[in-house]
Amino acid sequence: MSLVEEILVANSGEPSFRKGTIWLSLCLCLPSLFGFLAFLFSFPIDRQIRFWPHETIAEIFVRWFLFITPVTTAIAIITLIKRRRAREMTLWVKLLSWTAVAVSLVINAIVLLGMSG
Repeated sequence: MSLVEEILVANSGEPSFRKGTIWLSLCLCLPSLFGFLAFLFSFPIDRQIRFWPHETIAEIFVRWFLFITPVTTAIAIITLIKRRRAREMTLWVKLLSWTAVAVSLVINAIVLLGMSG
């Protein structure tokens, strides 16, 4: 936004946004969503990796969904709660962000429960 637009938005009573802070929670949900897409396209997952003979693709996905995605999803939840308290988000951004967090949590649970069985 230009300086004039920011002044108009500030004077209109609506919250002004920095472009990076609005989509931060959505970006933090991407490791879970992209990890699930990679998981779907990498079957069969019991194959050995040629340059890493002691690991299988399944073990890499278990580590990804056990260590990386819960941390990023928890950070996304914390940023959403902080943004809600500061009232910096419009309704559609809130719905989109909370939907992405919910989908990330469900995907993480499904993959971990599926891999444990």
